[in-house]
Amino acid sequence: MTVGRVPDTVVVEMSSDPAPVENRESLELPVDELLRRVRPLPPPAEMVIDDLSPEEGEAFLDAIRS
Repeated sequence: MTVGRVPDTVVVEMSSDPAPVENRESLELPVDELLRRVRPLPPPAEMVIDDLSPEEGEAFLDAIRS
């Protein structure tokens, strides 16, 4: 790394070489392990938000759509 000084500014040049990787093992889990760890969703009736005003409901849906 090279560091140069310009009045009131620091200029830094960094290498773009990739960092050495010591362990090439994948961080992804196998599908069987993912399925073993998953938790089921609650019943649909428990996931309903029933105390929202129509405006709050629209805002919620807009947030999900974006």
